[in-house]
Amino acid sequence: MTTSFKILLWCLMTTGFAFGYAGLVLPGQTAILETPRADTYQFQRLHIFLFNLVGGGAVLLSFTQGQQKLSWRLKVYLVGSIVFSLAAFLNLYLIAIGIAIMLALVVESIRVERFSFVPLDFFSFAKPVAQKFHHAAVLCLSLGLFISAGVMFNNNYLHLVRSSHLLLDDFFLGFSFPLSLMAFSIMFSLASPDSRQWVTFARQASFWIVTVGVIIFFVFIIIGSLLLEFLAASLLLLDVLLIFYLFKLDIQELGEPEEFLISGMLFLVLTGITGLVLVLWNGFWLNNKTSWDLLLQIHAYLSLYGWNLAGLTVMIHYYEFPLRLHSLDVTLLHWTTVILVAPTADRLPVLAIVAIPLFAILLGLILFAPGNTHNLQKR
Repeated sequence: MTTSFKILLWCLMTTGFAFGYAGLVLPGQTAILETPRADTYQFQRLHIFLFNLVGGGAVLLSFTQGQQKLSWRLKVYLVGSIVFSLAAFLNLYLIAIGIAIMLALVVESIRVERFSFVPLDFFSFAKPVAQKFHHAAVLCLSLGLFISAGVMFNNNYLHLVRSSHLLLDDFFLGFSFPLSLMAFSIMFSLASPDSRQWVTFARQASFWIVTVGVIIFFVFIIIGSLLLEFLAASLLLLDVLLIFYLFKLDIQELGEPEEFLISGMLFLVLTGITGLVLVLWNGFWLNNKTSWDLLLQIHAYLSLYGWNLAGLTVMIHYYEFPLRLHSLDVTLLHWTTVILVAPTADRLPVLAIVAIPLFAILLGLILFAPGNTHNLQKR
């Protein structure tokens, strides 16, 4: 990955992180997951898009293409995803719909070139589960773009489906799912081969549980059934624990990539637990909205800047390990920023002047850590 690309990622992701606090100090903003009026804007959309869709999507596609320099399609994706993010933020839905479809076609062209149009490898027991997770990650990115375009068109123009749970931002938040799938792919690619039948079956089962389970979970959210949401969220948490166990089982020697991923998996386990609590909160403590908002922010930070950032770190430096980086110090800074400082700043906006520089330093350390150039040259 070129230095200029890393600088661009640092600028985009740091800006996105800062936009998470913009709505706290600027008037006339709506909270996340509310449908904004035409005269209001959601800075949370830029907060999510610039990290997940723009930065994360670009890294995923760059990794999939296996090229150091930006290809023309990746440049189109980067420019298009930034325009899409701004259009969605400004409620310019016709522009956002058109760009989303264009981006989905770009992603599909890369997917078909690397894998196949029909994902038959999902159904082959002989295919490595790492390849399946990778294919599913790229496919989910394109599907997320197509679906978001459809939801925008329905909610703002057609109005064929009217549901208080069919919210645009539910699908925007779903752009983090491709990064999760890609992180799982990397985890299984680092694990040693295991001929035991039960391990092979567990790996394959983990793929189907997480991919189908998330889709079902979104359906249950649209239906509005708290019981079904709780059951689906519980199943996903159990699958995360299964993947964590399989990863630890087959890692014979811990290196930097494994350490970052283990830290990320701990973030993901906490994400799953807070997700379950949020579902229960909706059923029993609806009147305590202040505490629910705080828990939602903690849940979002754990997922977005905890688990996903750990996966992105390994993806960016996949061919550059070992890094000349004190990984323990970076991990401690990562946890302090995501668990303590960032969520607290949502309640005490003055702390944003601490949270933003901390994240900028953390991201800079991660992106620009000197790596093993010999491994990169052999790629």
